[in-house]
Amino acid sequence: MKIKHTLILMILQTLIFSQILFAESLTLGGEDDWNGTVLNNLKTTPGKGGFLDLVLNRTELNSRIDSTDILLPFNEAEGRDKSGNYIIGEQPEYSRKYFKSGAGSATFDRENRITLKADTRGSLFYPFTNWEDFTIEFWLYPANPREGENIIQWKGLGRDGDEIYSQSILCHFINRRLVWSFSNIFQMPDSPESFYEISGDPVLPRQWNHHMLRYDSRTGMLEYLVNGQPSAIIYTTDDGNESSTVYTPRVGDEPGELVIGSGFTGFMDEFRMERRFVENRSTRRYDQPGYGISTVLDLKFTDSRLNSLSAVDSSPGNAAVFPYYFATNSLLEAEERRQNFQGESTVLDAPELWKPFSEIDEDSRGRYLLMAFLLYPDMKEDLTPGLSFMKLDYTPSLPPLPPAYIHARRSDNGELRLDWNPSASPEVEGYLLFFGENPGEYIYPGSPLKIEKESYTLLDGLSPFKQYFFAIKSYTGSDNPRYSDFSEEISIRP
Repeated sequence: MKIKHTLILMILQTLIFSQILFAESLTLGGEDDWNGTVLNNLKTTPGKGGFLDLVLNRTELNSRIDSTDILLPFNEAEGRDKSGNYIIGEQPEYSRKYFKSGAGSATFDRENRITLKADTRGSLFYPFTNWEDFTIEFWLYPANPREGENIIQWKGLGRDGDEIYSQSILCHFINRRLVWSFSNIFQMPDSPESFYEISGDPVLPRQWNHHMLRYDSRTGMLEYLVNGQPSAIIYTTDDGNESSTVYTPRVGDEPGELVIGSGFTGFMDEFRMERRFVENRSTRRYDQPGYGISTVLDLKFTDSRLNSLSAVDSSPGNAAVFPYYFATNSLLEAEERRQNFQGESTVLDAPELWKPFSEIDEDSRGRYLLMAFLLYPDMKEDLTPGLSFMKLDYTPSLPPLPPAYIHARRSDNGELRLDWNPSASPEVEGYLLFFGENPGEYIYPGSPLKIEKESYTLLDGLSPFKQYFFAIKSYTGSDNPRYSDFSEEISIRP
């Protein structure tokens, strides 16, 4: 009895050890980086353990060709604005540390500024341009708002018959308020002379605020908003109220340069001017979700078993990370799923294919794996989630062992009998016998020959005196059969 118990214990230890031996893991992110991962509205940032985490991109302005007149993301020095309508002359340094959106901001220290010269016909500051609706907006971080700091300044000349008149637009600080002044910009058909001024609440130092000025040409409404909230409204009409008699903006014969940040100290980010009345503009840092998908991960063997999937992430507030996986034995299918992945819509359209990490069962198998993830911001607190790494523990579905000790003999009736020791792999359901006339080349009519269950076979019809070469593979009988390596090769002359 003691010997029997010892034998059982040894078998159990062997089985447990074999499971540990063949279990493997695979990591995406962390020390293995995010190589090959396709990211949408996501970027890498220094994270846990000195490795790179994934976080949402900060909301950044994009150019709409049909309406954008000026677009300055302030991420780096460039020769033209993003709309392509203006040549950039003087410009300041760009900060990678203090910014509101994108990857940087313009840094002003009273001595520098940005100059823009209209270079495209139809742009708002091109000669003889009639404006309709427009919107000017930017993020501003003043060090200490004071008089003499000009945020926007433009001067030009127009002609009315034989008379020349000056034009100007000025956005500057007075008593810590941003004041917008328009001189001879809004004009009636019979006279270019006009002056309108609008200002909002006091601006606090050392904090980011979003400023927007928008104009509705149908009503003459000029509205100033701070952080998306109305701060002041006036009407460019003959009596200052909403009416059908509207003074409309126009640039005259000789427009000068548009100057941004003259005498200002602080930071500016995401400057935009559009040829439309912008109804809604998000002022959040994180306005859109993001998603990513890994490269196709090869687990090397068909029907490898997924044991567990885990993700290390941070989800402050109500931010969230949702990891998914897709497993298949077809490389072509995996590549197609990867190319067509569109984040949330793909997951919702095919829930039977894209499974949450928590849904791992006996059927979670495949050779090729995709890891995907959806990241959502906390819209109330304006926070981004972070994803540090994703880990897979799996057991490779190793191929069966080939048979051993093959031997062949001729029978008296001319048949050739081959015998072999069965494969040691218990899941084997049959064998494939390969044969041919050259070593390692098993090209011959009837090769390979399928043998189910048995560990021998009979062959006839082979030419006498000719040398033949034989090798055998084991196979499993699952829906996706696996094949062993070739056995030792033998040869014989019938």
